[in-house]
Amino acid sequence: MRESFQGITVVASFHLKKDHLEEVLPVVAACIKASQQEATNFSYICRRDLNDPLHFVFTEQWQSVAAIQDHEQQPHFLAMKAALEKGMEGSLSVTLLENVAAFS
Repeated sequence: MRESFQGITVVASFHLKKDHLEEVLPVVAACIKASQQEATNFSYICRRDLNDPLHFVFTEQWQSVAAIQDHEQQPHFLAMKAALEKGMEGSLSVTLLENVAAFS
């Protein structure tokens, strides 16, 4: 039987303005690389929607909510947040997920 992940999963999605794509994507890439190095991060991935190339979805796995809060204070995250504030169309959608014991 496979061990189940016991931390917190984050699903975050956003749309970029077409004219900000080239400016924002390198900042997002730098944040991904640095976030993957954080000790409390188990997975940090961003994917582009095949049907909407301006729509991006993050899936992340963290040790705890405190780990996410610490991550949100890191320079690489703050740089991405600032870039998204300028280049994002609409608002950011963030969902924090926990395991349900009955599903394990």
